[in-house]
Amino acid sequence: MKEINKEIIKTIKVENDEIIDCYDIYRQPSLSHPLLCNHTIQMRPSSYPKGLKSNELGTLQLPQTWHKYGLYPDETVPIRRKGKNYNPTLLRKHQHPRISPYETQIISPSNSTNDNDEIHEYAIIEVHGNFLGAETKIIFWKQFTETNELSISQIWVADYEHNDINTIEVGWMVHQDLYGDNQTRFFIYWTTDGYMSSGCYNLICNGFVQTTSNISLGCSFSEVSTFNSSQKDAPFSIHKDESSGNWWVQVQGTPVGYYSSSLFTKLSKTTTTIQITNKQNRGQHTSTQMGSGHFPCEGGLKTSSYFNWVQVVDEDNMIKDPENITKWVTNPTCYDLEIDDDHYETNGYGFYFGGPGYNGKCQ
Repeated sequence: MKEINKEIIKTIKVENDEIIDCYDIYRQPSLSHPLLCNHTIQMRPSSYPKGLKSNELGTLQLPQTWHKYGLYPDETVPIRRKGKNYNPTLLRKHQHPRISPYETQIISPSNSTNDNDEIHEYAIIEVHGNFLGAETKIIFWKQFTETNELSISQIWVADYEHNDINTIEVGWMVHQDLYGDNQTRFFIYWTTDGYMSSGCYNLICNGFVQTTSNISLGCSFSEVSTFNSSQKDAPFSIHKDESSGNWWVQVQGTPVGYYSSSLFTKLSKTTTTIQITNKQNRGQHTSTQMGSGHFPCEGGLKTSSYFNWVQVVDEDNMIKDPENITKWVTNPTCYDLEIDDDHYETNGYGFYFGGPGYNGKCQ
């Protein structure tokens, strides 16, 4: 810790005892990963997918909450310090859900025999093929989540046709065990062995090389959507750099950083699968909300959550609409998803999703 503290250039104290440390970009902790020894940082992507709209390479329209307390100079990276409530044992107990609902045993209250049983609820569209990335706009909401539960809205690039499941995931989440509150926070995640021993959220372990001084992983955004009123969304993307092979993560048009291709056994070499998902992890029947907490059938825009401008990056590095889509909803009486066919001209390919959990039909 003494050696690490030497690399902290500046510290910003945020509300509720949150602390952001500023590190020299060339001495950030992730570079200690064994596969990143003598790694030369790629400061920006060398290429972008063909057909990417110019307005998708913009500025932060929704700043993060910590920005009002100060900003960092160039060639530094802001890293959120683990809070006093951080408990790695508890976090492992409620580990990230497995990649696919097809591999998950859904345990209902009627057949659950252990209070610690975990149920993973999904509302997903899935696209199979050879891809180099994915992007979409995701709406922000502040959700209710019960203790020891989490709710996630994300995109991911994955290969899970083999035992060593590889994923890169990005979006927003509410996770009290991880952050100590119910704020809506930007997150990333990776694994190379199906969530067994590799990978982690954000920068809890080494691996992700951060390049921006404007965004801090694990931090909340300053605004979220209001029911039946203003809607706040942001574009999220993952794409493979044609030159370096690194997998870049972007939010609101800003390159946040990348995962080196050397970390992965599959993503950088063979087939990938793109999935757009909202996940729910719970031990028994719950009132934890997915999305806005409202079903798509309740009214769509300003009521339910949405993903729009959903696109994938094909093998020719071209952005295109997804095709041959599989829709998967594990429990539609609790949470549901509906494809939006009415606003394609203005919002691209998209869908509404969400639900309240416990209700008259969801027992």
